[in-house]
Amino acid sequence: MEHFDIVQWADFVRGLPESADRTAMEEHLSSGCQACGGAVRQLRKLVAVADAEARYKVPNYAVDYAKSIYPLQQPAKVHIIAHIHTRLIYDSFREPLPAGIRGQGRIIRHTCYEAGDHSLELRQEIERGCSRVTLVGQITNQKEPRRQMPDVPVTLVAGKETVARAVSNEFGEFVMAYEPRAPLRLYVQVERAARFLSRP
Repeated sequence: MEHFDIVQWADFVRGLPESADRTAMEEHLSSGCQACGGAVRQLRKLVAVADAEARYKVPNYAVDYAKSIYPLQQPAKVHIIAHIHTRLIYDSFREPLPAGIRGQGRIIRHTCYEAGDHSLELRQEIERGCSRVTLVGQITNQKEPRRQMPDVPVTLVAGKETVARAVSNEFGEFVMAYEPRAPLRLYVQVERAARFLSRP
């Protein structure tokens, strides 16, 4: 008994083969071939799911929300301490939003990073229809939470261009605003501030 391959059966369930081929395939199924019959049943289920997906209309609020969060791209790279890997430990965009929040005019993204003894919390905000993102951050020393973190230089870079600069206050807080672009890199120069603070 000659079997048909999976590509031929995929065309079969979508009604694509010529009539002569289709007749031969129908006869093959009628002969009771278990392997080909099982393949056709699975492919028909797959086609049914694909058809249902194609008919699904994405709600307008979801499309609008997707467009509005695009500018809140997290930085492609975040550097806190040289030669120490900075890792992302929290991103609010990975959690579903309650329905009421989706319709608000302001979109907010929270992220948190760690490198060595330091953590960096970022809050990005953008108003719907606005082109500028506000970035608020705080750098802290997890080993010494009460230690002040003033005068830490913070630089946001796109390619070779400096997009925004800020310097932290005594609580390690800083704020900057920028036009969205990619890829962004954020440099928080903790060592530079530490060297400055340790000078006599």
